[in-house]
Amino acid sequence: MSKKVLTDEPEPVVKDRKRKKEGSNSFLESLGIDLSGLAVQINLNPEDKELLQNTLKEISDKVDYRWKVTQGIMIVAILLGAAGQVINWL
Repeated sequence: MSKKVLTDEPEPVVKDRKRKKEGSNSFLESLGIDLSGLAVQINLNPEDKELLQNTLKEISDKVDYRWKVTQGIMIVAILLGAAGQVINWL
């Protein structure tokens, strides 16, 4: 038996809700503030810029090395798993 037969309660009314636009800031828009024309510019000293670039290069090199090590470990694990499976079949 369905719930409707057991109770005399009316079925709930389903209302459609409007979706907010992606990227809109309704709170700021309600205050009349428009940030669409906002632009940010960062100026660095040449020495600071070079230091930042060198640091990012070092970090990139470390990440690349660690990713290669991770890939090597994954390959070894796959090969050992396959070898273990072959040995198990024998």
